[in-house]
Amino acid sequence: MKITKIEVQKNNKDRFNLYIDGDFNMGIDSATYVKFNLRKDDILTEEKLKAIREYDDYRRAINSAVVYLSYKKRTEKEIREHLKKSEIAEDVIQDVIKYCYDNRYIDHDDYAKSLMNTMLNTTDKGPDIYRQKLFEKGIERPLIDQYYDLYTEEITAERMQKLVQKQLKRHQGKTSSHMASQKTIQTLVQKGYNLNNIMPYLENNIQDTEALQKELEKQVNKWSRKTTGFELRTKVITALMRKGFKYDEINAALKESGIEDE
Repeated sequence: MKITKIEVQKNNKDRFNLYIDGDFNMGIDSATYVKFNLRKDDILTEEKLKAIREYDDYRRAINSAVVYLSYKKRTEKEIREHLKKSEIAEDVIQDVIKYCYDNRYIDHDDYAKSLMNTMLNTTDKGPDIYRQKLFEKGIERPLIDQYYDLYTEEITAERMQKLVQKQLKRHQGKTSSHMASQKTIQTLVQKGYNLNNIMPYLENNIQDTEALQKELEKQVNKWSRKTTGFELRTKVITALMRKGFKYDEINAALKESGIEDE
C-alpha cells in the first residue's frame, strides 16, 4: 500500500487527509503525521496502517479531553464519562487519563481547593454540600475528608452569625420565635451546615423563645380566670410587652398556642 497524497483538511488545519493507492483512507492529526514521519510515496504495511489508525484514535481522544478541560477544571470521573459518550474504547480512555495526569490536566487536589474557594466566596453553602459535590465528582475519600475539614475551618463565626440572622429575620413576625428557630435550622441544614455549626448562634433566640413561652403561660393562666376572648388577648399582650417582649413574637406565640380573638 502506497501513500499517494497527503493534504491539509479544509475545515481543520491541524488535520490531514491520507490517501492510499489513490483513494481517501483516513484523517490524521498533525501529531500522528509527525510521529510516523509520513511522506508521499511511502509504502505502508497493514500493521503500520493499523498502528497509525490506533494512534490517531488516541490523539483524537486526547484532543477531545483537552477541549473539554478548556472550559473549566475537571476530574477523572468527568473526563471518563465525557469520552465514553463518544464511544471511545476503554483502553484508549485509560491512555488518555494517564496523559492527563502526566500533564497535570487532572489534579484532584487543585480541583478540591478551587471548588472550596469558589463556594466560600460566591455561595452561602456549607461543608456538607461541598463534601457531596466532591463525592459526586469522584474525588478520593482521603482528599474529601482533608478538604472537608479545611472548608469547615473557613466557616467563620461572623459568617455563621450573618447566615443565622438572615434566616431568623425571614421567619420572625410570621411565626413564633420557636418556629423561626426550627425553620432556620431546617434551611441551614439543607444548605449544608450541621447542628454543630448552627446551634451556638441560635442559643440566644432559643432562650428568648423559652422565656416568652414560659411568661405567656403565666399570663394566660392569670388573666383567663378573669376574662376571655379579645380582652384576654389584649391583657396578655400588654403584660408581655411591658416585660420587653416584641409584639410580633407575642402575636405569633399566641396564634401558635391557639389563643385567637373571639
